[in-house]
Amino acid sequence: MHMLAPILPNEPIYIQLQWDSGQVLLCVSKEGIQRVEKGDGERVITIRGSTQAMMSLLQGSLKLQQQLRLNELSVTASFHHILLLESIFFLAKPYDVVH
Repeated sequence: MHMLAPILPNEPIYIQLQWDSGQVLLCVSKEGIQRVEKGDGERVITIRGSTQAMMSLLQGSLKLQQQLRLNELSVTASFHHILLLESIFFLAKPYDVVH
């Protein structure tokens, strides 16, 4: 989490992930990232896609921009917020260590 702290917003934003069989709402700020039940309507970013596309995003196998170009995901957000999301997902991605 400390690696993400410099890019996280001071004011909370809300990321709503929606897939085939469910959804989750996350609050993202310098305070951290946590699951919540309600968000501020003006600051909600929505990412929609299939279960498989969402898993690819969260596991880091495909970047957000790649999935947007492939029409696997749709995002309702400003360009600035899309770049922020891309950075968060990229920096949070687990890396394979090669020895």
